[in-house]
Amino acid sequence: MYRFRTVAKMLDISNLMIKMTINTQFLSPDVVYGIYLVFKFCDSRKFSRERMYVNLKYTYETETLHSYFAKRRDDEWMMIELYRFLNQKKDVSFKFLLESFSRYYCKSDAIYIEGIEFRAIKNASLKITLWFSFYILFCFYYYVMMYVTRSFSLNELNGKKHLILSATDVLYNSPKLKSFRFNSSADSRSLRSRQSFSYRFQDVAELLPQQVFRMKYEIEIQRLSPSTEYTCYLVFKVSERSRGLHCPVKVWDLLIRKNKEDQIIYFRCPASLNQHDSFWVPTQRKDGWMEVMVWKFNSKYNKLGKNFIPMNLKLVTYEGTMSGLVICGLEFRPT
Repeated sequence: MYRFRTVAKMLDISNLMIKMTINTQFLSPDVVYGIYLVFKFCDSRKFSRERMYVNLKYTYETETLHSYFAKRRDDEWMMIELYRFLNQKKDVSFKFLLESFSRYYCKSDAIYIEGIEFRAIKNASLKITLWFSFYILFCFYYYVMMYVTRSFSLNELNGKKHLILSATDVLYNSPKLKSFRFNSSADSRSLRSRQSFSYRFQDVAELLPQQVFRMKYEIEIQRLSPSTEYTCYLVFKVSERSRGLHCPVKVWDLLIRKNKEDQIIYFRCPASLNQHDSFWVPTQRKDGWMEVMVWKFNSKYNKLGKNFIPMNLKLVTYEGTMSGLVICGLEFRPT
């Protein structure tokens, strides 16, 4: 069903070059709106998942932007966010130049474009408040961990066991594939402090140009607190030589055969339009490294009565390579 009498058919998604000027004179004041492009593929393909990676490249004013994921609507159309703003004036103009979709993922050479939709983003101010509150708690947590617990074992956190593993322990490296370059942690740390995560290990791993890497390990049950929810964080930094790692990364749990949705993470903080509630974004640590969630599990899981919990994760970038990603290790913290 079309809401308008005519829609635009674009024959080449790799070279759209559509100029748009959008006015806001009919919108309510003091409301946060999202600007969405509404489109669908001409081949009427069916998608089993709610979101699809399309990597729309476009220009807003003079800034080149990417919006990575389109969301499926109930009416078989899809929408992708271009911008969000607080409407304070009665008439504002936005100028966009839509350049291209990712041909590798979209595969179709033609799409229908229905139009532009302004959607009020509910509780936008509440989300900002909640994020800010979480940030305060996050900083307080690291103050406690880095300073108060220094006189105690790093295996204990709030009465629960806390596990740290090095990159050499967890990175799965096939003998036939040179995936990493191992460097001294002294050469890779950004802060020469005894609090630095890298001081716990002799080596860190820098990824060579590749789209995929795996982390595999068997966690001994006695190293964890029983019946406890754990969150696994990848501790990393991005080399100054790296010019990539902007695209999202899929995390596959290879021990779960039927994943409804791949977990999505970022190694660089994305723009707000690419942040979704279910995506995991990196945060800065006190020790100069970055961390991002990659896995969650409960220590009560014990397959076939074994004395370990298996971990087998596969990380795949949607586009480009992960060259320049420096991995220090994994940190398992009780939730």
